[in-house]
Amino acid sequence: MTVTDWIQAISMLVLVIATGIYAWRTFSISRATKQQADASLKMAEETKEQRIMASRPVIIQKAVIETETELATFGSKDWFSYFEVYNAGNGPAIEVEISLLNKEKIPIHSHRKTFLRAGEPPMEFSPSELASLEKSTFYLVCEYQSIFSHGPQPTWYQTWLPFETIESSEEGKIYVKPGELEFKEVLERERIDAFGSGRKPK
Repeated sequence: MTVTDWIQAISMLVLVIATGIYAWRTFSISRATKQQADASLKMAEETKEQRIMASRPVIIQKAVIETETELATFGSKDWFSYFEVYNAGNGPAIEVEISLLNKEKIPIHSHRKTFLRAGEPPMEFSPSELASLEKSTFYLVCEYQSIFSHGPQPTWYQTWLPFETIESSEEGKIYVKPGELEFKEVLERERIDAFGSGRKPK
């Protein structure tokens, strides 16, 4: 090989090495950029989730005894006089529906409230209207949304409280024995058809 051939060969080798280094550097930068973009997207999603959770309403149904005298007379800490419904979360609950369901989970009484603020005084629900019904298991269910729930498939929150009933010695009055509170998230089609709007009963 002549000197010119050696120079061309060395130049070609240098060019190949330089091209390889450039390709590797380009790949490394591209991968790092993608990782950074993915990390930024994950951080944005986590921030959004934290904002949603920080402003999420949580509606609670709490069983309450009317007076200590009544408790002493009735003689049991398992039975209560009525329910209080309140928002224990950090944000307002909107489109609130409070429904009383029978043992087949069919609504027999429902009440609507446009919104229920966090810290707002509780609403009372007296079960005395159940006195004329067969003693059984009933459900007190709250359905509601948060201010971030709207979208193509909005999320609805549900709080279910099963309870049993027993007659009081006072005519027309009953006591309730609550079960375990259950929290659910459902889509529009899974909601309780409390007001006959054609939604699928839960």
